[in-house]
Amino acid sequence: MSISKKLFGTLPGGEDVYLYTITNKNGAQVSIQTLGGGIQSLYMPDRNGAMGDVVLGFDNVSDYQDPDLGYQGLLVGRFANRIRNAQFEIDGEKYNLPANQGSWTLHGGGRFSFSLWEAAVCGENSITVAKFSPDGEDGFPGNFTMRVKYTLTDENVLRLEYFVSCDKKSVANPTNHVYFNLSADPKKTIEGHTLQIDASYFTETDSQQLPTGVLSPVAGTMMDFTCPHKIGDRIDEPFRAVIDGVGYDNNYCLDKKYGEFARAAVLYDEESGRRLAVYTDLPGVQLYCGGWLAGSCGKGKGNSKVSFRRGVALETQFYPDSVHFPDKFPFEYICPGKEFKTVTEFRFTAE
Repeated sequence: MSISKKLFGTLPGGEDVYLYTITNKNGAQVSIQTLGGGIQSLYMPDRNGAMGDVVLGFDNVSDYQDPDLGYQGLLVGRFANRIRNAQFEIDGEKYNLPANQGSWTLHGGGRFSFSLWEAAVCGENSITVAKFSPDGEDGFPGNFTMRVKYTLTDENVLRLEYFVSCDKKSVANPTNHVYFNLSADPKKTIEGHTLQIDASYFTETDSQQLPTGVLSPVAGTMMDFTCPHKIGDRIDEPFRAVIDGVGYDNNYCLDKKYGEFARAAVLYDEESGRRLAVYTDLPGVQLYCGGWLAGSCGKGKGNSKVSFRRGVALETQFYPDSVHFPDKFPFEYICPGKEFKTVTEFRFTAE
């Protein structure tokens, strides 16, 4: 095991961004950047042992601050996904948030993901990144700290441990917005990847893809990934919860209990043999296939471009807009004196 540190780039404001790279005994490695605490690259072997970068991202550090480029690999807080009307209440007190997507809030307004995080090496195969958000920042209550510990094992498991604390009753929905393409081939979309999601229900949404509070069965619909099949098989089928031309951008309600650490999804690329199993203790996973990204984009890493359906995100999370459905959706407030913890693992094998 080894950990190295190097300068990744300098932001327009003059701030330096660093990369911490963890390499295991097999040569697999992950690079974590101090901008947004994000995954900048992740090299995993195919069935022949050849290493390939299986996540999307950029060579130019400033591209990570452009929200139209999809939060590539960045940590998201304070509250991932959507919040209706850019506001919520706790115990009768209303909090107003940035309306950065029409009339609603996406990913807490974006500040968490697009700012610098502190980083520290902790052990031979782990680093921890941390971000402090003062009371009232972006409208959220409480002095809020989020730490994320990244660990890469010799078994090719990338483990993300989240620790959240706040001095007022508040909300949190942390996730990582990494996009996977297991082929590591810049010419291929993820429509040929096989996917299985261990979820029998999804959250119904309205015309803006905001939850209605209803959970609907996936059985008999294009939403059904309970049995593995290719993402592209049904991605363009008309369906009430999917926007035409965009494809999947939906929350799946995992069959396991909230708090139980278990498998959520399996992604597989037949040509390379790479397989990714996602494990979490959270109750949901957002399937997003990059349908909002530009059809052609000249930005990326080397010849690997960030563009339409080039990668798939599997964002472990509380359900979107849980702040408006705390009695219907599995949800937990952050309370003073009690640290909130959650774990997600990305387990890689090759077949």
